[in-house]
Amino acid sequence: MNKRQEDAGFSAKDQAYMKKYVESHPDSRMAWYLLGKEYERMGELNKARYCFNEAGDIYKAFENEPLPVEMEAEAREKRQQIVLWKQDKKRRQKLIMRTIATALFLLIMGTILITSDADAPSMSPVKQVADPNDMVEVEKPNVAVQDHIYLSVKGAAGKQGELLAKLLQERISADASSLIVEQDAAERWKLWTQQPQPVYALQATDKKRISQVTQLQLADCECEEERAKSKIKAQSWAEDQERMMQARSILSAVLTLGKKPPSDLHQLAAGYPNNTIAGVDKLLIPYYEKAYAEWKAFGAPLTEKGGEELWKEHPASSTHPFGGPLRIVVDKANHRLALISGDQILRNYEVGLGGKRTPEGEFVISEKVVNPNGSATGAFGSRGMTLSDTLYAIHGTDEPESMGQDQSLGCVRMLREDVEELFDLVPMGTKVTITSGVLPDEKHVPEGDRYRVPLTPKQDNPHKIYKWL
Repeated sequence: MNKRQEDAGFSAKDQAYMKKYVESHPDSRMAWYLLGKEYERMGELNKARYCFNEAGDIYKAFENEPLPVEMEAEAREKRQQIVLWKQDKKRRQKLIMRTIATALFLLIMGTILITSDADAPSMSPVKQVADPNDMVEVEKPNVAVQDHIYLSVKGAAGKQGELLAKLLQERISADASSLIVEQDAAERWKLWTQQPQPVYALQATDKKRISQVTQLQLADCECEEERAKSKIKAQSWAEDQERMMQARSILSAVLTLGKKPPSDLHQLAAGYPNNTIAGVDKLLIPYYEKAYAEWKAFGAPLTEKGGEELWKEHPASSTHPFGGPLRIVVDKANHRLALISGDQILRNYEVGLGGKRTPEGEFVISEKVVNPNGSATGAFGSRGMTLSDTLYAIHGTDEPESMGQDQSLGCVRMLREDVEELFDLVPMGTKVTITSGVLPDEKHVPEGDRYRVPLTPKQDNPHKIYKWL
């Protein structure tokens, strides 16, 4: 590696890879742009200009200036104009006296014409009289311009570049704006957050194409106000997406249990044993009503497939990140329990298990109970969720030091703050998969307040002694 490559932080191997990539993907303008930037840092300006010209609109969007070939053409045109101007200078000097003479002649002739035509009829254009019935003004409706949010993975520059290039080609509503936001990832999973970070702000004009791209994460970006507004938009979008996913998950879970979903969310928040949900999150009510209306719109099938059809109507995409109802995955290999929708991990808790005594397979949450055996500080903690009417459950514990250990007789143990949050998040009917080697080791839990709902009273079961394993 030569000195210039070292200064640029760009290895010869990286350069070779980029060259190979653009050779196999000649239509990837973002790749041409990135290769050009590296050549520019290395001082190879001719190569850089060639790459920038191949990058086309991507270069213009990021650099906010014409392509090098366009600037060269403009410079040539200016040089030609200077030569022509010098050639014409003498000719113009010769014409000055002739121009003055002509102006004087026209002035004299104009005075004569004005005097002679004083009584002549007007030559102004005739105004057409419109039919009164055609003069009613029709007020055009004000159509709200919709902002679009596109979710990408942090560090995936290639994917972000492809998305950006695609958006630059699309025709969109005039004056529309869009955001590309990013989230973290772990292995094959995406780590969901209600605060995705905006990376690009895109603005259209009356030409109905993206005309301005702002890189919001650049240190020298003078865009503090736009960055702040973008964060608010991104958070609002994320909260909206999560609540809609929760609402559809509740409806799907009811269908999994073989029951008919009610139109009113409050009917699912009854006392034990009808406590499908732990309580009513008021913010979810309009989302549940929308999910219920969607389910009714395609025939309201009263089977588990009805829930599957609901999700087929809303496939996962960069603008709709959730591709399925909430489900729980337990990984025995690294003692993790994750709450998942599609490929998005909303939570990844550390849990205690029972080694070989913890069965692998597919289950459903068939029962939810508060303070099993009458105590929040007992062996099963403050919450318990039975798996498919067996002696296995997800529950709290009075041995928090057993997290990450195989000390149970087969059940899944959780810390109190974790199990209480999970209890509030998942409805009865949620599917549970116990397996090995699928979840990341990285824990994923909120740093601040946990998700909680107003707990419906009488969710305990004093008439039963639980003997979970």
